Amino acid sequence: MKKLKLRKSPGPDRLHNEMLLHLGLEGKKALLKLINKTWGTSIIPSAWKTAIVTPILKKGKPAEDVKSYRPIHLTSCLGKLAERMINNRPYWWLESNKILNPNQAGFRTGQQTEDQLFRLSQKVIDGFQKKKNTIAVFVDLQQAYDRVWRKGLLWKMREVGIHGRLYQWVKYFLVNRMIQTKINNGISSKLIQEE
Repeated sequence: MKKLKLRKSPGPDRLHNEMLLHLGLEGKKALLKLINKTWGTSIIPSAWKTAIVTPILKKGKPAEDVKSYRPIHLTSCLGKLAERMINNRPYWWLESNKILNPNQAGFRTGQQTEDQLFRLSQKVIDGFQKKKNTIAVFVDLQQAYDRVWRKGLLWKMREVGIHGRLYQWVKYFLVNRMIQTKINNGISSKLIQEE
Protein backbone atom coordinates (compact mmCIF):
# COMPACT_ATOMS: atom_id res chain seq x y z
CA MET A 1 0.00 0.00 0.00
CA LYS A 2 2.99 2.28 0.47
CA LYS A 3 3.35 2.50 -3.32
CA LEU A 4 -0.16 3.88 -3.85
CA LYS A 5 -0.08 7.19 -5.71
CA LEU A 6 -1.81 10.07 -3.98
CA ARG A 7 -4.05 12.73 -5.50
CA LYS A 8 -5.34 10.40 -8.21
CA SER A 9 -8.94 10.47 -9.37
CA PRO A 10 -11.04 7.58 -8.07
CA GLY A 11 -12.79 5.02 -10.22
CA PRO A 12 -16.50 4.21 -10.27
CA ASP A 13 -16.43 3.04 -6.64
CA ARG A 14 -15.33 6.57 -5.61
CA LEU A 15 -12.68 5.26 -3.23
CA HIS A 16 -9.48 7.29 -3.16
CA ASN A 17 -6.01 5.92 -2.47
CA GLU A 18 -5.81 8.31 0.48
CA MET A 19 -8.76 6.45 2.04
CA LEU A 20 -6.93 3.14 1.68
CA LEU A 21 -3.72 4.54 3.13
CA HIS A 22 -5.54 5.82 6.21
CA LEU A 23 -7.20 2.50 6.99
CA GLY A 24 -6.46 1.20 10.46
CA LEU A 25 -4.95 -2.22 11.09
CA GLU A 26 -8.35 -3.95 11.11
CA GLY A 27 -9.36 -2.23 7.87
CA LYS A 28 -6.11 -3.33 6.21
CA LYS A 29 -6.65 -6.90 7.43
CA ALA A 30 -10.18 -6.88 5.99
CA LEU A 31 -8.86 -5.54 2.68
CA LEU A 32 -6.19 -8.26 2.54
CA LYS A 33 -8.83 -10.86 3.35
CA LEU A 34 -10.98 -9.56 0.46
CA ILE A 35 -8.10 -9.66 -2.03
CA ASN A 36 -7.09 -13.14 -0.84
CA LYS A 37 -10.70 -14.27 -1.24
CA THR A 38 -10.69 -13.10 -4.87
CA TRP A 39 -7.42 -15.00 -5.29
CA GLY A 40 -8.90 -18.20 -3.90
CA THR A 41 -12.21 -18.03 -5.75
CA SER A 42 -11.37 -16.05 -8.93
CA ILE A 43 -14.55 -14.07 -8.26
CA ILE A 44 -13.68 -10.48 -9.04
CA PRO A 45 -16.01 -7.66 -7.90
CA SER A 46 -17.58 -5.99 -10.93
CA ALA A 47 -16.52 -2.57 -9.58
CA TRP A 48 -12.90 -3.67 -10.07
CA LYS A 49 -13.64 -4.46 -13.72
CA THR A 50 -15.39 -1.19 -14.54
CA ALA A 51 -13.63 1.87 -15.97
CA ILE A 52 -14.84 5.39 -16.49
CA VAL A 53 -13.19 6.69 -19.66
CA THR A 54 -12.68 10.43 -19.89
CA PRO A 55 -11.35 11.85 -23.17
CA ILE A 56 -8.67 14.49 -22.51
CA LEU A 57 -7.70 16.90 -25.29
CA LYS A 58 -4.00 16.64 -26.19
CA LYS A 59 -2.09 19.89 -25.95
CA GLY A 60 -2.11 21.88 -29.19
CA LYS A 61 -4.52 19.53 -30.97
CA PRO A 62 -7.83 20.55 -32.65
CA ALA A 63 -10.84 19.84 -30.42
CA GLU A 64 -13.03 18.77 -33.37
CA ASP A 65 -10.74 15.81 -34.28
CA VAL A 66 -11.50 12.65 -32.28
CA LYS A 67 -7.83 11.58 -32.59
CA SER A 68 -6.88 14.70 -30.62
CA TYR A 69 -8.10 13.08 -27.41
CA ARG A 70 -6.31 10.73 -25.05
CA PRO A 71 -8.66 8.33 -23.26
CA ILE A 72 -7.97 8.30 -19.52
CA HIS A 73 -9.34 5.22 -17.73
CA LEU A 74 -10.40 5.71 -14.13
CA THR A 75 -10.58 2.34 -12.43
CA SER A 76 -11.14 1.17 -8.88
CA CYS A 77 -8.28 1.92 -6.50
CA LEU A 78 -9.08 -1.37 -4.75
CA GLY A 79 -8.91 -3.18 -8.08
CA LYS A 80 -5.57 -1.55 -8.90
CA LEU A 81 -4.20 -2.58 -5.50
CA ALA A 82 -5.35 -6.17 -6.07
CA GLU A 83 -3.84 -6.12 -9.58
CA ARG A 84 -0.52 -4.95 -8.18
CA MET A 85 -0.51 -7.67 -5.51
CA ILE A 86 -1.48 -10.41 -7.97
CA ASN A 87 0.99 -9.08 -10.58
CA ASN A 88 3.88 -9.97 -8.28
CA ARG A 89 3.07 -13.66 -8.75
CA PRO A 90 3.51 -13.99 -12.55
CA TYR A 91 6.38 -11.51 -12.47
CA TRP A 92 8.26 -13.64 -9.92
CA TRP A 93 7.43 -16.83 -11.86
CA LEU A 94 8.55 -15.41 -15.23
CA GLU A 95 11.80 -14.09 -13.75
CA SER A 96 12.54 -17.27 -11.75
CA ASN A 97 12.03 -19.50 -14.77
CA LYS A 98 13.95 -17.15 -17.09
CA ILE A 99 10.99 -16.89 -19.48
CA LEU A 100 11.54 -13.22 -20.35
CA ASN A 101 14.09 -12.22 -22.96
CA PRO A 102 17.15 -10.82 -21.16
CA ASN A 103 17.06 -7.79 -23.49
CA GLN A 104 13.53 -6.83 -22.43
CA ALA A 105 13.66 -3.88 -20.06
CA GLY A 106 10.06 -2.69 -19.92
CA PHE A 107 8.16 -3.47 -16.72
CA ARG A 108 11.15 -5.19 -15.11
CA THR A 109 12.77 -4.40 -11.79
CA GLY A 110 16.35 -3.23 -12.08
CA GLN A 111 16.08 -2.41 -15.79
CA GLN A 112 16.21 1.19 -16.92
CA THR A 113 15.97 3.13 -20.16
CA GLU A 114 19.66 3.95 -19.80
CA ASP A 115 20.50 0.22 -19.98
CA GLN A 116 18.69 -0.06 -23.31
CA LEU A 117 20.37 3.08 -24.65
CA PHE A 118 23.76 1.68 -23.63
CA ARG A 119 23.04 -1.64 -25.40
CA LEU A 120 21.93 0.18 -28.54
CA SER A 121 24.96 2.49 -28.50
CA GLN A 122 27.28 -0.47 -28.00
CA LYS A 123 25.73 -2.36 -30.94
CA VAL A 124 26.15 0.71 -33.19
CA ILE A 125 29.78 1.17 -32.09
CA ASP A 126 30.51 -2.55 -32.57
CA GLY A 127 28.99 -2.47 -36.06
CA PHE A 128 30.91 0.66 -36.97
CA GLN A 129 34.22 -0.83 -35.78
CA LYS A 130 33.57 -4.03 -37.75
CA LYS A 131 32.52 -1.96 -40.79
CA LYS A 132 29.07 -3.57 -40.75
CA ASN A 133 25.67 -1.97 -41.11
CA THR A 134 23.61 -1.71 -37.98
CA ILE A 135 19.85 -1.72 -38.32
CA ALA A 136 17.50 -0.68 -35.53
CA VAL A 137 13.73 -0.93 -35.48
CA PHE A 138 11.73 1.07 -32.95
CA VAL A 139 8.10 0.24 -32.31
CA ASP A 140 5.62 2.41 -30.45
CA LEU A 141 2.49 0.41 -29.71
CA GLN A 142 -0.32 2.91 -29.79
CA GLN A 143 -2.97 2.38 -27.09
CA ALA A 144 -1.42 -1.00 -26.24
CA TYR A 145 -3.39 -1.44 -23.02
CA ASP A 146 -6.72 -0.69 -24.68
CA ARG A 147 -6.03 -2.93 -27.65
CA VAL A 148 -4.46 -5.98 -26.04
CA TRP A 149 -5.93 -9.19 -27.45
CA ARG A 150 -7.15 -10.73 -24.21
CA LYS A 151 -7.70 -14.23 -25.57
CA GLY A 152 -4.20 -14.09 -27.05
CA LEU A 153 -2.77 -12.97 -23.72
CA LEU A 154 -4.46 -15.87 -21.95
CA TRP A 155 -3.21 -18.27 -24.64
CA LYS A 156 0.33 -16.93 -24.20
CA MET A 157 0.09 -17.38 -20.42
CA ARG A 158 -0.77 -21.03 -20.94
CA GLU A 159 2.03 -21.40 -23.51
CA VAL A 160 4.67 -20.27 -21.01
CA GLY A 161 3.25 -22.50 -18.28
CA ILE A 162 1.07 -20.15 -16.26
CA HIS A 163 -2.05 -22.00 -15.14
CA GLY A 164 -4.04 -22.77 -12.01
CA ARG A 165 -5.22 -19.98 -9.74
CA LEU A 166 -3.10 -17.32 -11.38
CA TYR A 167 -4.47 -18.11 -14.83
CA GLN A 168 -8.04 -18.25 -13.50
CA TRP A 169 -7.72 -14.95 -11.63
CA VAL A 170 -6.32 -13.11 -14.66
CA LYS A 171 -8.94 -14.69 -16.93
CA TYR A 172 -11.83 -13.57 -14.75
CA PHE A 173 -10.26 -10.18 -14.23
CA LEU A 174 -10.17 -9.65 -18.01
CA VAL A 175 -13.62 -10.93 -19.02
CA ASN A 176 -16.82 -8.90 -18.86
CA ARG A 177 -15.01 -5.62 -18.30
CA MET A 178 -17.34 -2.65 -18.40
CA ILE A 179 -16.66 0.89 -19.58
CA GLN A 180 -18.55 4.13 -19.27
CA THR A 181 -17.62 7.34 -21.04
CA LYS A 182 -17.74 10.59 -19.10
CA ILE A 183 -17.84 13.94 -20.86
CA ASN A 184 -18.23 17.03 -18.69
CA ASN A 185 -20.98 16.10 -16.20
CA GLY A 186 -22.62 13.45 -18.38
CA ILE A 187 -21.86 9.74 -18.22
CA SER A 188 -22.89 6.98 -20.61
CA SER A 189 -24.51 3.70 -19.69
CA LYS A 190 -22.19 0.74 -19.10
CA LEU A 191 -20.93 -1.18 -22.13
CA ILE A 192 -19.08 -4.48 -22.15
CA GLN A 193 -15.58 -4.02 -23.52
CA GLU A 194 -14.84 -6.17 -26.55
CA GLU A 195 -12.67 -9.23 -26.05
